[in-house]
Amino acid sequence: MLVSILHRVSGDGMALVGLAVLVWWLGALASGPGAYETFINIATSPIGYVVMVGLTWAFFTHMMSGLRHFVLDIGAGYELDTNRLWSIACPIIAVALTIAVWSYVLFVKGA
Repeated sequence: MLVSILHRVSGDGMALVGLAVLVWWLGALASGPGAYETFINIATSPIGYVVMVGLTWAFFTHMMSGLRHFVLDIGAGYELDTNRLWSIACPIIAVALTIAVWSYVLFVKGA
């Protein structure tokens, strides 16, 4: 049940917040260096990082849950133990992937 709820919440979060950030980024990009600098300053502020990390987590959560549902749709993984394992693994893998991406962004690319 939790994986299903997280799938819906992460999809809605990406649709609403992700779309707003994307439109703002594209608008700032088209508006010139001053607007783009304002976007970058806000996106790299602590609140901006929280939003971007949240969007990354939502993406990976939605992706992992979608892959789980894909496997279920092809008729595999319905065994109780297998289904329970992947229900537990999906959020854990999503958090691990989010940490991996942001570790790379902050420590490898940022260096």
